Amino acid sequence: MASYAAFRFAGTAAGLEIMMREKFGLLLKQFLTQCFFPAVVLNLIIEALSRCSLWKAAGYLVTSPLIFLYNTLVIAATLSIALLFRRRTFARFILYVIWIAIGVVDFVLLQFRTTPFTAVDLLLIKSAFSIMGHYLNVLEIILILAALVLVILGCVVLWKKAPRLPDRIHYSIAVPFCALSIGAAVLATNLGVDSGMLAVNFGNLADAFHSYGLPYCFMSSLLNTGIDKPSSYSEDVVDSIMDVLDESVAYAAPHTDADTTPAPETSAPKTPAPEASESAVAPVPSEEEAIPNIIFLQLESFFDPKLIEGVEFSEDPVPYYQYLKENYSTGYFNVPSIGAGTANTEFETITGMNLDFFGPGEYPYKTILKDTTAESICYNLKTLGLSTHAIHNNDATFYDRHIVFSQLGFDTFTAIEYMNDVEETPLGWAKDAILTGEIEKALDSTQEHDFIYTISVQGHGAYPEEAILENPAITLTVPEEYWAEHSEAEYYGLLYYVNQLHEMDAFLRELTGMLENRDENTVLVLYGDHLPGFSFEEEDLKNHNLFQTQYVIWSNFDMEYEYRDVEAYQLYSYVFERLDLHEGIIPRLHQKYLDSSDEIELAAYQEDLKILQYDMLYGNQDCYDGENPHEATALTMGVEPIRILGVKSRRDSSDDRTVMVFGRNFTPYSYVYVNGKQLETAYAGSTLLIVEDLEPADGDIFTVCQIGEDRIVIGTTKEYTYRTPSSLGGSTAPTVLQ
Repeated sequence: MASYAAFRFAGTAAGLEIMMREKFGLLLKQFLTQCFFPAVVLNLIIEALSRCSLWKAAGYLVTSPLIFLYNTLVIAATLSIALLFRRRTFARFILYVIWIAIGVVDFVLLQFRTTPFTAVDLLLIKSAFSIMGHYLNVLEIILILAALVLVILGCVVLWKKAPRLPDRIHYSIAVPFCALSIGAAVLATNLGVDSGMLAVNFGNLADAFHSYGLPYCFMSSLLNTGIDKPSSYSEDVVDSIMDVLDESVAYAAPHTDADTTPAPETSAPKTPAPEASESAVAPVPSEEEAIPNIIFLQLESFFDPKLIEGVEFSEDPVPYYQYLKENYSTGYFNVPSIGAGTANTEFETITGMNLDFFGPGEYPYKTILKDTTAESICYNLKTLGLSTHAIHNNDATFYDRHIVFSQLGFDTFTAIEYMNDVEETPLGWAKDAILTGEIEKALDSTQEHDFIYTISVQGHGAYPEEAILENPAITLTVPEEYWAEHSEAEYYGLLYYVNQLHEMDAFLRELTGMLENRDENTVLVLYGDHLPGFSFEEEDLKNHNLFQTQYVIWSNFDMEYEYRDVEAYQLYSYVFERLDLHEGIIPRLHQKYLDSSDEIELAAYQEDLKILQYDMLYGNQDCYDGENPHEATALTMGVEPIRILGVKSRRDSSDDRTVMVFGRNFTPYSYVYVNGKQLETAYAGSTLLIVEDLEPADGDIFTVCQIGEDRIVIGTTKEYTYRTPSSLGGSTAPTVLQ
């Protein structure tokens, strides 16, 4: 009996083994036909979109077969998830759509910028909607919406019509099989990284996408965020770094201006400014002040166009900028991105932190800085008594600056929603001339000295592909060989761009003239945030570097000329050194190594910087003795408060009611609210807003809110309570609140 039971058990076990083997074999066949082979096709399509060429994608397959195979495995691993569903056809379709969508979005973005599509861009969707009109015309937007509708309809139809598996899924086999395919992709990733076939940190994101494939780079941007914990990180290591920095400050010698590198073609003695700008030469008589006003001016897509090989201009597009480079400290400015990524240059410049330590394509503004404060030039200057202001002639909500700037220590933020009389470029971006007056307002708003971080927008793309300037001030000619690598559309884009630079150059002249005439010592640090979004190659530029613009340190008092190339994350520490300031942990670290050229020292420098960045943002904050001293500021929008001074209701001859709201500092972005409800508002000037067809009741609460293009309220006035004339003794005069 026992032997019969054993026989039956053995037979059952053998049958089960055969059945499992058959099921596994069936799954393997399904994996190959439904996952791997479709992944090959998807990978080829995605890479063709990424390279904007099917032939280049085919060349990538031939020249980098192992990387192509690896990326195919990554896609196949994600497709294997469909094996866990009875509606496999529908699940596969959704996964196909996701991968195709990634490729299409990457292709579209690359038409307007040089930075590929990364997972962090998903966090920028809200900001993207606010500037979509600058990049896409109405027809293109309609086509995109139509495509989305078709995809959604396809999903609905497929959900209803696609067949289900007739039998239940054997999860005991399907789940391990799916896990095995994903595990194989993870193992291949680790082997690729260990062998050097794949990189973890990407110096040039665009090159990385072409070298390592879009699937790997996109997945890396999705999964690899923040700063990895350094292997040597510990409280003792942080303490030892702090001891060295404290000692370097305690024994710091007075600063001497020593040139580190001879300036290329810029070492001439001071010359008068071009045309009528002699006023910019003589220093303003002023009392000796320990710390001057410090203004950083980040110029959108600004660089010297004469660095473009072969292109000739009817006249120098930026003559005043050339004068500044010849007469004030300057050098190349190494930035973290090309053609886009303004917020990341901004992040490095304000915090002194190196973006290379973060995940590929990451925007700290959209990740860690949403909830965490960071040491910055603002916090360090606030300890010295300076007020801190940000100014930007674009939407306050772009890159969530209206949130992030409080985490960086700014006291006020004046965005375009708080500006009047803004002139626009033909593409609809605000011109930079408006910034001169806004900077002056910020300087006038306090008794103490100020730090002002100003972000320009006039040079922004996307640049036109046809002639849109009737009488351009600057014309250009290009050599015949230019057309072998560039299109006629890019010629018109470059023509438009250099004429915007010409106007930005005039703005620089006006700004320094205004600062020169103020009886306050002031330092102005200006630089371009990145190169414009043209299809430049390194050989197209005289400096042969796509990650360089230039900076200038202007002052209305004597500062010795010095030429030095700096990283974006070193700039404010270098300015501090020139002013003999040593506030803050990050600046002291940079100042310790600014003059070092020893490779071992520089490696230690980067390791210490990574440890400190990790400790401040993700670690135990041992550098602060365990407690972050930087509290988020109560950010005030605008330096001139918007106020309601009175409300008057009147009836016209047609018996229609009109309400006039009187006040101060209204802008075209001001909207009237009554009892919390937004009303259609007509802007009639900085002192008057008009609302039609409204008959207010006694006791109604009026407010005026500042609302940007994305319809987000970024500022609200104090409440104003409306009183009817009868409740005020019959007076018909507007109610005025002093």
